[in-house]
Amino acid sequence: MPAQLTALVLIENTAADGLLSEHGLSIRLSYRQPNGRALRLLLDFGQTGAFARNASTLGVDLAQVDMAVLSHAHYDHADGMDAFFATNTQAPLYLSEACAEDCWSTKGGTAEAHYIGIRPGMLASYRGRFVPVPTDRMTTIADGIHLVPHTTPGLAKLGMRAGMLRRACDEWVADDFAHELTLVLELDGGRLAVFSSCSHAGLPTIIDEVAEVFPSWHVAAYVGGLHLVHANDEEVLAVSEAAHSAGVDRLYTGHCTGSHAYGLLAAELPDCLTQLHPGLALRLG
Repeated sequence: MPAQLTALVLIENTAADGLLSEHGLSIRLSYRQPNGRALRLLLDFGQTGAFARNASTLGVDLAQVDMAVLSHAHYDHADGMDAFFATNTQAPLYLSEACAEDCWSTKGGTAEAHYIGIRPGMLASYRGRFVPVPTDRMTTIADGIHLVPHTTPGLAKLGMRAGMLRRACDEWVADDFAHELTLVLELDGGRLAVFSSCSHAGLPTIIDEVAEVFPSWHVAAYVGGLHLVHANDEEVLAVSEAAHSAGVDRLYTGHCTGSHAYGLLAAELPDCLTQLHPGLALRLG
């Protein structure tokens, strides 16, 4: 039986009639695996319980979610998990073993360091629900569903440039995004759906990392923010070129992409790009 995938955006920055919006991201996925089993996944939780209220409005029962994934250790993707755990008592939550409550930002040097990590105490509160995954290799969490960590060297340079830091042993270190995971799902016909909620390492790097573990597969859809809100035009166009060169069929983005960058991408990839917003339903395979 061919794998099938649909995705429903539960929360995102963009306003949508009748639904809440906030700076953050949460996506519910319904996936029929290659073995025929149907699974319901939740990727991220936004920064409040707004995603759960939208889920109720959209007729999504969070209690029926089979597994959840936290893409990285930032508040706007993690802090709504209270609302999820209050509703769902059984789904394991997969996250990088590098996740900790230690992420800070200076917005590229334009502000004092301020905390952007998971709400302090949350990791301890829900310890029994977490399944940590390694940072040095892909982890398969179900048939056709994989978590790919960053294995590209030198990513701390990107963290330093963006003013993204981690506080370790009373010292500041540049964030190398070891706590970030890419969710990859197999579709039929040798195709992949790639979910990278913020793409801190950059779409070109993530596409290369996915290709390394899936060398003969094609990226049919790339879904998530592209972290281009402070990027210059050259950097945005490099993302466009990478998506075009990789033959990405569809690029669904928003959240931390930024309106200026989105406009440039839309001009370069007019038949490929779609804006994320709460309530957007995607049929990906």
